[in-house]
Amino acid sequence: MSKSNRSKLQSAIKDIKKGFNRLFWYNYLNIKYFLLNLKKFFFNYSIKKFTIGVLYPTRERSQKFERMLITMSDNCFDKKRINIFLLFDSDEPEYENYLNIINNKLYSDFTFRIFIKDLKNHAQRNNFLASESKDEILFPVNDDIILKSKNWDLVIDKEFSKIKSNLPYCVWPDAGQKYTYLHSDFPIVNRSWFNRLGYISSDIFNHWYFDTWICDLCKKSRKFHITPFIKIFQFSAHSIKEEVDKTHLRNANNDKAEKDKILWINSNDKRKLDSNKLLN
Repeated sequence: MSKSNRSKLQSAIKDIKKGFNRLFWYNYLNIKYFLLNLKKFFFNYSIKKFTIGVLYPTRERSQKFERMLITMSDNCFDKKRINIFLLFDSDEPEYENYLNIINNKLYSDFTFRIFIKDLKNHAQRNNFLASESKDEILFPVNDDIILKSKNWDLVIDKEFSKIKSNLPYCVWPDAGQKYTYLHSDFPIVNRSWFNRLGYISSDIFNHWYFDTWICDLCKKSRKFHITPFIKIFQFSAHSIKEEVDKTHLRNANNDKAEKDKILWINSNDKRKLDSNKLLN
């Protein structure tokens, strides 16, 4: 077989595997969601009311923070059980702007907790905030998103009530990916997930792979389902030039994508080990 034909064959095999992978997860997650709802219907489970910790590291994005906060507030049913954990660097230049926003009476029913701590990457920041939270549900978010779904907090109650609270679990909202059954940029976990692993996501990477790590553990352990009833829109600076800002440029300039990719490949055994922790 010529080198050209071998390359074509390898490409075809790769596409076939990719197709089977998509087909598997599409069917698996749709069947699982149907069975979870069926189980709830027959056993008439009550819907619990959870406290929700919103984990929110932020940097020089007070205007985007306000954009996000408006949608979080307007679409929230019960703000009094929402705890928003904000993390700033010690040299945050827009700190006063953030304070002015959270002191707006429109957000008075939210509980804000502010931390100032210099940490080196996104996962460390979220893991630190999760360690400070006592909430039953942990929802990591970014400045560049908005919550589009009405009563998103009630949906979280409904989805996590399908699972025993003492079991580690994750729910994937619809964050606009082409294949929502393969990945979510903003997975939501319960307290048992954090307690079992000691983290929300691994902090070995420079910047990326925060959500990818979570989603991979979800797939390996099967401890997740997707919900179409929480929709998130992300104003990605990669596709919307008006969204490019100092924080985006800083992350891009400090990006170590190749190094992170190597770390990802070499961490597969660790991911298998940690996914097993979610099973027992």
